[in-house]
Amino acid sequence: MISTRLAVPSDADDAVAVLRRSIVELCALDRQNDAATLDRWLSNKTPAIFRGWLASPDNHHVVADVAGAIAGVGALHRSGELRLCYVHPGFTRLGVGRRLLLAMEAQARHWRLGSVHLQSSLTARDFYERCGYVASGEPVGVFGVLRGYPYAKALTP
Repeated sequence: MISTRLAVPSDADDAVAVLRRSIVELCALDRQNDAATLDRWLSNKTPAIFRGWLASPDNHHVVADVAGAIAGVGALHRSGELRLCYVHPGFTRLGVGRRLLLAMEAQARHWRLGSVHLQSSLTARDFYERCGYVASGEPVGVFGVLRGYPYAKALTP
């Protein structure tokens, strides 16, 4: 069973491990085996930085739990930007990502936002489209060889 909950500082080590493994193992297509791009992508994925993100009242971080293990991590900013939605490689295609999105969309509604938006990786585009997100612009350079694909979703009350 997959459950979601608000992330807390004691989750930092496990949450960051999920972020890092997801980027390294699932996003190879995005980084095109470019070591500098991978290093940059991982550079802010540390427990100390994660705890700093949690401390901001403008951020809402959730974790997905499967049998007591953190299987996914998501982050929504008060601006409506989904900043993180990563799933542990051992838990893909089980509904973890969808549960993270549902939790973040619920918070966006709580904040009375009419929509949410994000920059998808190439790897995650199909996932977001299956979850009702619509391409909302041309790809943009993020850093290194990494490209971001803008998506948005209107939220119903």
